[in-house]
Amino acid sequence: MVGTLFNTVTVAVGASAGLALGARWSSDLKDKVFVVLGLFTLTIGTLMALETKVPIDLFLALVFGTLLGHTLGLQTRLARWTSASTPSDASSTSRGFMEAMMLFCLGSMTLIGCMEDGLLNKPDLLLIKGTMDLISSAFLAATLGRGVLWSALGVFGFQGALTLAFTFAGQEMDPALITELSALGGILMLGIGFQLLGVKAHGLPQWPLVDALPSLALLPLVRWIHGMIPF
Repeated sequence: MVGTLFNTVTVAVGASAGLALGARWSSDLKDKVFVVLGLFTLTIGTLMALETKVPIDLFLALVFGTLLGHTLGLQTRLARWTSASTPSDASSTSRGFMEAMMLFCLGSMTLIGCMEDGLLNKPDLLLIKGTMDLISSAFLAATLGRGVLWSALGVFGFQGALTLAFTFAGQEMDPALITELSALGGILMLGIGFQLLGVKAHGLPQWPLVDALPSLALLPLVRWIHGMIPF
């Protein structure tokens, strides 16, 4: 829970700073800081991905997971839901809360970070995410107001529950599978890093990270099938 507590504090501090300083925040500074965070995210993702012992399992899980996510339209559905959840006529406070919650909680880094914290007791990714949210919440609060500050409580509740769920699930999980899940998360982290740097994903408007999330659920099945093959 250390990562979630840190993330909660950073959102609260960032939003408070944004409310206090308002328009004096420089968008140019924000862009430069996010480039640095993107480079660091690439480094962390690479280190995580290199922990795998069976790369073919990760590859198959990613391919079939993304196929499943695309078939279900996960990324498209999420985009439509987020658009419908923040109507232009909503009050400033509620709109700020909703947009902040979607930014801070509905992403692959949240899932992977809570998974690492819950299964491996490694809050590293949530510490990185919290630092990113510190900056994002400041700029968001300067635009949308006090609702962004209240989203800190939402981050605590959502990420805390997700981390606890992974903690209880990890008690029955094979340590080797946990390692491979972490490595698969590292590959998805690479996508986040490239996205932060503004690198385009083969002509797509954005990296299909949400569509790829089912790969985390399919990895245990892929490993089981692989284990049944006698070569």
